[in-house]
Amino acid sequence: MTTPIEQTPDYDQFCQLRLLDPFPLLARLRAEQPVHFCEPMQVWLITRYDDIFQGLRDTKRLSSSRDGMYLGPLTPDNRPRAQPLIQHISGWLQNLDAPDHTRLRKLVGLAFTPRMIADLQPRIQQIINQLLTDIGDTDECDFNRSFCLPLPAMVICDMLGIPPEYQRGFRNAMEEILPFSSGGGPRLNEALDPALSRLNELTDLFTELIDRRRREPKEDLISAMAAAEADGDRLSADEMMALCVFLFNAGHETTMSLLAGGTHALLTHPDQFALLAEDPDARVESAVEEFVRYHNPVTRSIRRVAEDFTWRGRSLKQGQTITMLLMAANRDPDQFPDPDRLDILRHPNKHLGFGFGIHFCLGAPLARLEARIAFRTLVDHLPHWQLAGDDIELQPTFGLRSLKQLRLRRR
Repeated sequence: MTTPIEQTPDYDQFCQLRLLDPFPLLARLRAEQPVHFCEPMQVWLITRYDDIFQGLRDTKRLSSSRDGMYLGPLTPDNRPRAQPLIQHISGWLQNLDAPDHTRLRKLVGLAFTPRMIADLQPRIQQIINQLLTDIGDTDECDFNRSFCLPLPAMVICDMLGIPPEYQRGFRNAMEEILPFSSGGGPRLNEALDPALSRLNELTDLFTELIDRRRREPKEDLISAMAAAEADGDRLSADEMMALCVFLFNAGHETTMSLLAGGTHALLTHPDQFALLAEDPDARVESAVEEFVRYHNPVTRSIRRVAEDFTWRGRSLKQGQTITMLLMAANRDPDQFPDPDRLDILRHPNKHLGFGFGIHFCLGAPLARLEARIAFRTLVDHLPHWQLAGDDIELQPTFGLRSLKQLRLRRR
């Protein structure tokens, strides 16, 4: 007799954010319980591509609020203490519904323009070259810390206008908030106190910086957002704060994960690296899209049930939380032939790694640009490196699939 999914060791580890390879479990959920209520996390898990594609566009029955996902697993004592943190995260762009989302996205769009992103290309290449020079002839390194993290962090700090001397403080604070903001389930209780402490620190840092840019504007994103106006409307102080933290977080953590995951994928799939090296200029764009699909830096999209409805025979109630598992959709064999195989020439590749609909990732063009330039440059460097071990460990976050480290050694 088949063991129920909920009684398998993989299921328990998945709920505890300790499952290194979730894809066999997700395949079983997709086949047997595509709309599944996860008791430990107090959320519905959605795993089929077609369901998630529709869910991402459903703004009538589904709200983008995450409050229930955070409050549900917290202990009664922690729920009131968590309110300032949850209130702040609720102001992030991805967690807002229309009309607030529409209004803020319009204002941010006036500052976060395609021209601004395109103009970053020389700076991105400069940072990449410098980081690789700094690594030099080192015999062994953590490529995550030496390259994958500093590249997007430096780019987004340049864009926002965060001075170099502030950057480490911002990054350290964000690293403590992520286990809560990107977490889920009972481990949110462990992540609460560090996140609360760091939120106050991050608030102080951004308050000072925003005030300074309002007084003395510069050619950066914070100054542009402060000046942005549409139909007589401007961003409030609280909105600016939430947007700055959101953009700082989204601008480096997800791209770091993409760079590390893509590098690991190339080093463990020499046939795919050979394909990329044959014609990197023509194939790097397709390779980046496949790294997004295969590695899944952003694993989920959260919604709250706005009204009772039935989904594949399951009764969903108003106020419950839905987790649409993008990483499960991106391995759905009904959409992607041989989905567990890395194929940098995959076409079509309509992955959902950047979401879909009105909440499609604002920073997707920037992440794609950074990754394309990085992997085009790394084609000439990776042949000199190999993995320094087979042990891979992920960060204990549910919403972000990120390697703790990527140890490389010279061949």
